[in-house]
Amino acid sequence: MENEFLFESTILRKGKKKMKKIYNTLFSLGIVAMIFSSCSDWLDVRPSDEIKEEFLFETGNGYRTALNGIYRKLSTQDLYGQNLSWGIVDALGGMYNMDGVSSVGGGYAIQKISTRAFKDIELVSTTNAMWEAAWNIVANCNNLIQQVESADTTLFYKGEEERNMIWGEAIALRAYIQFDLLRLYAPAPSTNPGERTFIPYVDEYPAYVNDKQTVAYCLDHVVNDLKKAQDILKPIDEAKSFRVYDRLEYIASGEDRFLRERGYRLNYYAITALLARVYLYAGNLDMAYDEAMKIIKVQNAKRCFNFTSEYNITDKRNIKFYDDIIFTLYTTEVTDWDLEISYSSEDQPDFSQHYLCWHADKVKDVFGNEGRDDYRLLYQFEEKYWGYRTLKYHKQEEKSTGGRWGNPMLPMIRMSEVYYVAAEAICKKDLGEAREYIKKVKNGRGVSVDLSNLDENGLVDMIVNDAQRELFGEGQVFFMFKRLNRQVVNYSGSSTSVEKEPVLPTEENFVLPLPDSESNIK
Repeated sequence: MENEFLFESTILRKGKKKMKKIYNTLFSLGIVAMIFSSCSDWLDVRPSDEIKEEFLFETGNGYRTALNGIYRKLSTQDLYGQNLSWGIVDALGGMYNMDGVSSVGGGYAIQKISTRAFKDIELVSTTNAMWEAAWNIVANCNNLIQQVESADTTLFYKGEEERNMIWGEAIALRAYIQFDLLRLYAPAPSTNPGERTFIPYVDEYPAYVNDKQTVAYCLDHVVNDLKKAQDILKPIDEAKSFRVYDRLEYIASGEDRFLRERGYRLNYYAITALLARVYLYAGNLDMAYDEAMKIIKVQNAKRCFNFTSEYNITDKRNIKFYDDIIFTLYTTEVTDWDLEISYSSEDQPDFSQHYLCWHADKVKDVFGNEGRDDYRLLYQFEEKYWGYRTLKYHKQEEKSTGGRWGNPMLPMIRMSEVYYVAAEAICKKDLGEAREYIKKVKNGRGVSVDLSNLDENGLVDMIVNDAQRELFGEGQVFFMFKRLNRQVVNYSGSSTSVEKEPVLPTEENFVLPLPDSESNIK
């Protein structure tokens, strides 16, 4: 039997002095049946019973339970299981042909947010649920951090190492989710938001939140949290193997289930890659480059995060190209959620079928002649009436290696993005080096290119182009456009017609409004 742990955090709103209760769900490892699955059982448990928080942190297993609950909540539809990955955030980035999108299974919210109808009542319901789920994660992280940093190490199976593993991951997860909230609900630093305030940064439990903070304040706190987590986890993860088999495919047994498969957890290398992402967003190119190079040097020495070969894509059905994923979340439900929106039947005429797809003209504009060789177009898309259906979350046969391991993955950060960051960060100082990083990604995806004549502006344009091919469905494309203050283009129409609607990078278009319930935050 599995257990569900519920506890309350309270946020005191200034002005009305009204207590808002946010319920946080933590899931137990519990005592579960031994199930042969594509990932450790601790990633695949479901709630049923309740227990008081006061008992949760009496044992090492309780701390594992708390951390597991955070990862499970992150993997729900409200957050990275859909909305913050291939759902509404990708729609903000102009990824989909809205004429082909269904109005059910989350499709309605995707349609409305693409037109910036932020006050639509059904879209508001979706974004409010996302907002509340995200802050529940923050409260859970803060409570776990507060409990574990002073916990007796003898409670834990692996003693201080396990205690520090839980502590470091919780700090990093707190930063991860608040960074994405900042990217959604505040302007990009490149637009000079100045001393205006947008959202809080919460690092205490229980939290009595009175004030929104500036973008710079929030970014400083994100960086500080990630650097602290980096220091805690570095000696742990540098001692482990990060080959794709060890971090993503190994089936551990007994107590080792919690300690292995570090690719499903916010590990040291993922935190370092995330720091590179944060520094680039903040406009700190030197620090972004330094963090990216830490990962590149490890890759050069150990070959941990290689690009997926065409053989593994075709023979093993590794459609998610997961070999270079540094950190992924996990849920067996994501293929069902994709099917709710992307459904079709041979009994239906083509024009009445619905699916998430790129318009054919977007495919031409983004892939160009390289599409003939690019693994991403050849294997992650399927040509249909409304355009090219995306297959990244389409269920693959579980008998195949790629299906068994890849189906439940929600990629959070990849080696390819690290190369993009390094290239953009260094291009003003060393254009030749920057070109080499872009070549690595393109070559790794089957594309041979000569970049010898590519100038600085052309290189950034190429990153923007290639990142759309690489990171669609993973929630990063919109934030790239926002960071660079570039317009998004929405494509619509059938295979024989096209409309291109530019969406200018204004605050009205690129910054989500806070929920009405948060209007009291000063």
